[in-house]
Amino acid sequence: MRVADEKNFPIFTEEPKKVVPEENGRMYRYWICTIVTGLLTLLQANIHVYNFTVLCMQEEQKRAINETLEDILLTGNASESTVPMKNMFAYTKLQQDLLFSAAYIAPLPSIIVLYFLANRSGVKKTLLTCSLISFFSTVLSPAAAYGGFWFFLVARFFQGLPSAVFSIVVSVVTSHWSTLEGNGVYVSILAAHYQIAPLLTMPLSAFFCTTLGWTWVYYVQGTLTAVFTILLFVFYTDKPSDNKYLHKSELIAIEAGKSHEEKHVEKTRTPFAAIHKDTAVWAIWVTSVGGTIGFSIFLQYGPTYLNKVLHYTLSTTGWSAAIPYIFSCIARIAAQPLSANCTFLGERLAAIVSTTISQGTMAVCFLVLMFIPKDWSNVGQLCYSLVIVANGLNGVGITRSAQLVCKQHLSFVYTARSFYNQTVGLLLPLLVNGIAPDDTHEQWSTLFLVIFVVVFLSNIVFIFFAKVEAAPWTVGTVEVDDRSEHEIEEMRDDDDADSRSEVVPKK
Repeated sequence: MRVADEKNFPIFTEEPKKVVPEENGRMYRYWICTIVTGLLTLLQANIHVYNFTVLCMQEEQKRAINETLEDILLTGNASESTVPMKNMFAYTKLQQDLLFSAAYIAPLPSIIVLYFLANRSGVKKTLLTCSLISFFSTVLSPAAAYGGFWFFLVARFFQGLPSAVFSIVVSVVTSHWSTLEGNGVYVSILAAHYQIAPLLTMPLSAFFCTTLGWTWVYYVQGTLTAVFTILLFVFYTDKPSDNKYLHKSELIAIEAGKSHEEKHVEKTRTPFAAIHKDTAVWAIWVTSVGGTIGFSIFLQYGPTYLNKVLHYTLSTTGWSAAIPYIFSCIARIAAQPLSANCTFLGERLAAIVSTTISQGTMAVCFLVLMFIPKDWSNVGQLCYSLVIVANGLNGVGITRSAQLVCKQHLSFVYTARSFYNQTVGLLLPLLVNGIAPDDTHEQWSTLFLVIFVVVFLSNIVFIFFAKVEAAPWTVGTVEVDDRSEHEIEEMRDDDDADSRSEVVPKK
């Protein structure tokens, strides 16, 4: 570059380069985001794999019975040798409900335990432990299913246990690894595992159920779980400052602008009483439960509804159930920055609008499903799809409100939220069995009425009580600070020295 000195004599020098993490391609935090999201997706998919494969198991049961009848007609012999697996998957309605609910029983007593374990031992050790539990319970599920109902019930129990840690992982990893400006997008990507999991497991189940057999779904997902568990073990650290792959300039970008409490989220004492007295927190919990009920009815029973009520085939059911989740993921990730940039609305109104659009759409869809004739399968499919897509928007307003109100205590608020949501998953089979035991169109219409009322009322609660201001109990709760601001300043000085050393004047 040619410049002139004060005496107008031309000299040649080179302009120093500014170290900007994004410009230099230092985006390691998004590699961490990808690994954690992928692992959470697989753990979630392992929970939901039974929701589809139960249909495949029923088909296998029917084939076994048909083969038995054919053998009897051909040989006239009804000995036990001709009925090798006659009652293998002949579960009663109660047993089917227990298998649906088993994955939601384990997280309830373990959520608080895992919350304190994550704070004491770190997210990495806790998530690795949960991943190993999910891996073994998933790959052993086929053997457990053939072994008998009670073995399969135990496998389902352990498949569901890791879900107790999902909310803790999302909030803590975001607090540690995201920049302050990218916080919204980062948490949206991590939380998208809830939509990505059905998108993975439903087409995969449909493919294997019609080719190699339903057991292969468990083996493939178990193998993928092992791969991402290894990636987490190698590349993830609880603190970015301890990661040997992270450049110093990106560490500075990650920690820039964060408050004392936000940097040391794992060292905070939780004001349990104050949190439970806050109406804004209860608005987050109640609205989340309402949205979870509206979403879970199709997450758990979507394949059953499409197959039994709308009469889709197994192969068609897999793709019909999965495609809406693509748009749901897009909606979740795209809506977060859009909501954050709606400055003309204000934070509170933007949170209310996004939540109302989401849950209002869900409520309208359930209202339509109540009144359509049973032969309107295309309309039923459309409403099913809209409910799934609308759920992608549901977390945007609730998450934004939770982040602003709860600050460093977001992990506990999310943990409690997860507890209440898991309760929904546990009780939903009882609701479905009580209202729609025979899977008829009329019974499902009544079920949709109940869900419509719950979704509508929960949204009203959020409209009246939602807040976006930091709660008083978020101030002054850090107990120990094991990193000083002086260390960050030293790192910044070292990084400036590195950038100056890159400049070589031309002779």
